[in-house]
Amino acid sequence: MENKTDATLQILSIVPREELISSGQYIQLLGFDNPNNWQIIVKYNGDIERVAQEQGGTAQLINSQFALMTLPPENIKNLLGYTQVEYMETPKRMVFTTTTNMQESCITTVQNNPPYNLKGEGVLLGIIDSGIQYAHPDFRNADGTTRITSIWDQNIPGNPPRGFKIGTEYTREQINEALRAPTREDRLRIVPSEDTNGHGTHVAGIAGGNGRGSNGQIIGAAPASEFIIVKLGQPGNEDFVRNSEIMLGVKYVIEKAIELGRPVAINISIGMNSGPHDGQSLIEQYLDDAATLWKTSIVVGTGNEGNARSHTMGRVQQGKSMAFQFQIGPNTLSYNVSVWKSFIDTFEFEIIDPAGRRTPRIPYAQGPVRYSLSSTQVYATYAGPSPLNGDEEFVVFLTTSDGKPIVSGPWSVLIYGIEVVDGLYNAWGPTVETGGQNSFMLEPIVETTLTTPSTSRLVISVGAYNSVTNQLAPFSGRGFGRNGSVIKPDLVAPGVEIMAPSNQGSGYRTLSGTSMATPHVTGGVALLMEWGIVKRNNVFLYGENLKTYLLRGANRQIADVTFPSPNWGYGKLCIRETLDLLRRQLLL
Repeated sequence: MENKTDATLQILSIVPREELISSGQYIQLLGFDNPNNWQIIVKYNGDIERVAQEQGGTAQLINSQFALMTLPPENIKNLLGYTQVEYMETPKRMVFTTTTNMQESCITTVQNNPPYNLKGEGVLLGIIDSGIQYAHPDFRNADGTTRITSIWDQNIPGNPPRGFKIGTEYTREQINEALRAPTREDRLRIVPSEDTNGHGTHVAGIAGGNGRGSNGQIIGAAPASEFIIVKLGQPGNEDFVRNSEIMLGVKYVIEKAIELGRPVAINISIGMNSGPHDGQSLIEQYLDDAATLWKTSIVVGTGNEGNARSHTMGRVQQGKSMAFQFQIGPNTLSYNVSVWKSFIDTFEFEIIDPAGRRTPRIPYAQGPVRYSLSSTQVYATYAGPSPLNGDEEFVVFLTTSDGKPIVSGPWSVLIYGIEVVDGLYNAWGPTVETGGQNSFMLEPIVETTLTTPSTSRLVISVGAYNSVTNQLAPFSGRGFGRNGSVIKPDLVAPGVEIMAPSNQGSGYRTLSGTSMATPHVTGGVALLMEWGIVKRNNVFLYGENLKTYLLRGANRQIADVTFPSPNWGYGKLCIRETLDLLRRQLLL
């Protein structure tokens, strides 16, 4: 399919439809919940809606460059002939990155003491996640009314927001009506959106819970902000989301913020290992565009792959070969490995199973191929040079045609250096949440374990540390971007054993992960926006301008660390220091 398609789409072109259906891989591996209509993300120009219509499909425009197209799979190859289609890829599976903190982030003194007394008033928190337990006291005002301006539940068909084609939007008025209902059952008949996972409720509470459920003991960073909630669609009721839904969620939040005329801090505590890890994936290019719209700051977690053994790297020499290995655990139904390298280098690959059976050497630039190693089906393809970054990807998918597990044990990818200038490669398996605990790289490298989309250049990327021990959290995704392409993370925040609202009743629970670190920063951003935009001390305090001050104000009192650090970024979140810096400049 040439260079207009990603590697997954190339491999899909040769996988028998009945094999995907019988093995259940539409959902587990690829994120599709309908084998007869596939969704793809398209980078386009011109009239893409007409193109979709001509191919028996529909298009949901995200902005002037990106769209989601749904069409019969047999028609996808026809898109290659349209000049309007610049690049297309399958939606990628993403996971929620969960595995005394406000004082540690210099937030408590900003909330309760002059000259600031900031609580996020007049600022919106956009939480794009698993939904919210909207009846929890922390998301209600003193009179019992909601602090949520709207909920877009992408899973419930019926009444999508204006300009969108999926889900149902619930207004503030509908949420308040539901909150007045006498029972939970009556409430859910009015607004049936629930957070069955609990991740989104926890994240929202850290960013902006007001503490009403704990008599003010457990308070979020911006307790007077209001919320825009997006409950992300989950194909086939699986416990994962796709990057396509996140792109739509960001579009929705920004459009609502513009409609309400208020600045917005957007939280994305979700990540994946797909993509080049250099800021150039489709979703990261979209987030870079979105981050320049309106009075917006986007905050993204770096993921929990630091100690997940999902990444390795090496350097191949001219005329020599080297291998990396990954362990496949028992009862694993599918596994994928993505190898990124410079297009200047020419590599060839062999795949070797635990019994020593091996594929033929796969010639360079070979299109999608399929081999059988005992009961395991091996799909592989080269994809490049990518129009997104000029580099090349080699992808291997392992699955079975009969629904039985892949052969377990150590698998090898043997790399031959045919023509080598640089020789560096990076390989990623699935995230720990999607790949299972028993499948992993046998010689893992902790560097460059940032998940996508945290390598986006214009977002604020957040790692996690333990505020009790003052140590980096072992799971925190490490930088920098592949080939040193981006300096990430930007900073770190508390992410170990964080107490926040539970999705069960009106209580609280503790969770760990960069998902918990990220909303500390999102809520802190809301405080900065209140001081700058709402109180008109600096009406341009958003986006890159805000991020620059946030990084300058970070706490770098960490022994034996050189900044910027691939582990700590520019330091630990400290909102008070950032505000003091801004205030000193204002008084000059």
